[in-house]
Amino acid sequence: MLASVAELFVEASGGDSAAALAGVVASASRSAGLSVDFVVDGIVVDPDRGVAAVDVPPGIGDSAWMLPGMVREMLLSSVRRHTGGVHHTPYDVAAALVAGACPSGPVGVAADPSVGGGVFLVAAAAAMDMPREDAVAHVVGCDIDPLAVATTVAALTLWSGGVAPGVGAIAVADFLEPDPFRGTIPDLIVGNPPFLSQLRGDTVRSDESRSRTRDRWPTVGGFVDESMLFLLAAVELVAPGGRVALVQPTSVLSARDAQPVRELIGSLAPVTRFWTPGTKVFSASVDTCAVVCERDAAPSVVERSAGLPPVGVSPCPIPPARSWAPLLAGVDGTPHVTLTGHPLSELANVTAGFRDQYYGLRDAVQDDPDGSHRLVTSGLIDPLTTAWGHRQCRYDRRAWDTPTVRMDRVAPSVASWFRDRLRPKLLVATQTKVIELIVDLDGSMIPCTPVVVIEPHDPSMLWHLAAALTAPCTSAALCSMAAGSGLSADAIRVSAKMLAGTPVPTPGPAWDRAARAIEDIHRERRRVRADLIEAGRLCDAAFGVERPEIVEWWERRLPAHMFDNSDPSQESP
Repeated sequence: MLASVAELFVEASGGDSAAALAGVVASASRSAGLSVDFVVDGIVVDPDRGVAAVDVPPGIGDSAWMLPGMVREMLLSSVRRHTGGVHHTPYDVAAALVAGACPSGPVGVAADPSVGGGVFLVAAAAAMDMPREDAVAHVVGCDIDPLAVATTVAALTLWSGGVAPGVGAIAVADFLEPDPFRGTIPDLIVGNPPFLSQLRGDTVRSDESRSRTRDRWPTVGGFVDESMLFLLAAVELVAPGGRVALVQPTSVLSARDAQPVRELIGSLAPVTRFWTPGTKVFSASVDTCAVVCERDAAPSVVERSAGLPPVGVSPCPIPPARSWAPLLAGVDGTPHVTLTGHPLSELANVTAGFRDQYYGLRDAVQDDPDGSHRLVTSGLIDPLTTAWGHRQCRYDRRAWDTPTVRMDRVAPSVASWFRDRLRPKLLVATQTKVIELIVDLDGSMIPCTPVVVIEPHDPSMLWHLAAALTAPCTSAALCSMAAGSGLSADAIRVSAKMLAGTPVPTPGPAWDRAARAIEDIHRERRRVRADLIEAGRLCDAAFGVERPEIVEWWERRLPAHMFDNSDPSQESP
């Protein structure tokens, strides 16, 4: 009902956001018997008469304070939302996060570093054990957008019954600048900071902003998402014993460039709680989570919850700064497994191409079903089989049916790199739900970036290494390590470095049996799903892992389109 009423206000708007919001506030305050002004930069804004004329239905009751924030978000263009990382939070999400983050004792001051529409500060004030008119004096906040600040002040005033927060308590300021709350040290910092990836040109920080970041945190690199910098600044600012609870994109849990930030955060305020909604609850097309960090804490485990309303799940050991992905893994049903053994890098060369290799093939690729050197992209790799010639792939912005490479046309700058790859090897796909690889027995295939290449020092170990990586327990372990880093929350974004450090089994009869099972599947022209499942069990047994739930988890994540018993066209590579 609230959304429908907010849409009526937007439809009545004349296009002036400030006037429209003033009209919403006028209508909402009239319905509550109040007189609340909409003030931007100290100036009272005249309300849009058309918007102010829209009546707030009585059924909305005590929720009318939400309308200004909802209308503000609707008035933002998609471009403004994207470039500013502006995505408002539903109140039930904000309330759940506040409830999970509140310290055991009373909260002196609660703060929001990017107030948006005010839902987090209202949720924080509502959680305080005091009358509303008193609680609004215990919140502070800031935002770089004057309309966001004005909207939040209006929302708090409407919620409290007409009592506004203190003068300057909600201010136009950049949270990443020194002293954003003008000397106030909060006991609780909650919010949904802007998600601004530094890998895209339209959301990167300015040169001046990047310089300030380097000056403040010399060890922090330039590709850290803005939201993670907010988390770091918050744990530095919060009072001793206080807590910080901020929404984050799941990608920061394992992003390489965020490791220095995770190290700094862990030294000041370790993660004590973690929540994942299990679905997208914001208009942003990213997977999200929320971390709760407690200043000066020494937790033994991280308490975790999932869903809305949050439901507790099994706690997680304190994750290392190298990756917080284990916080997410297991919440979605990924079995927890720890593998030990010598790293794969001791038995093989592990590498992957980059931009130079990708574009170095531009003039060498052609559609030729009889070509000697098949180009293999990640999309053509399924577990132990390739879809080359059966499924189209994309390279260099076009579709290919049977892409092959003319070695004499490869760019000279990368020709030697590709010639060195013409040997027996494994090709591993990225962005998959389980580890998917094919065995290039004669060494003729050409990997297309970002496919990872594994070349055993001893070619006779090819099947053994394929078994080690095909093992369901290996997928579970890597999923725990890389959770959140893929294009979707449940994808494993493998890298050469990650695979190089992956443990392999101890040599012996169990690993030999697993290798023979993988070789048998590879050589079969017709594949049966049950054969792969049995091979998966043998591969796990090579590690000494015999847990049916891991194999079942792995089986559920196998590509649905493969191993169809009625399709004899699936051939070995």
